[in-house]
Amino acid sequence: MSLLIIGSLAFDTIKTPFGSIERTIGGSAAYISLSASQFYKNAKLVSIVGNDFDQNFINILTDHRIDITGLEIKTDQKTFH
Repeated sequence: MSLLIIGSLAFDTIKTPFGSIERTIGGSAAYISLSASQFYKNAKLVSIVGNDFDQNFINILTDHRIDITGLEIKTDQKTFH
């Protein structure tokens, strides 16, 4: 059985008393996909990002065996932040 995940991939900026990070991977689909990959061998992601979404973030998803066939990259748009 496969798990279909539909949601947002985005950039997050996180600030805490201990430090901050800007433009890290975020969005509900990212969190659900990475969590689900620990339990499902067949997680499929459907989402959309802009041309500024770093290939390293895509690699994180594929390294966790998440099927990103449903990921659309809009070359004329920026990723939600």
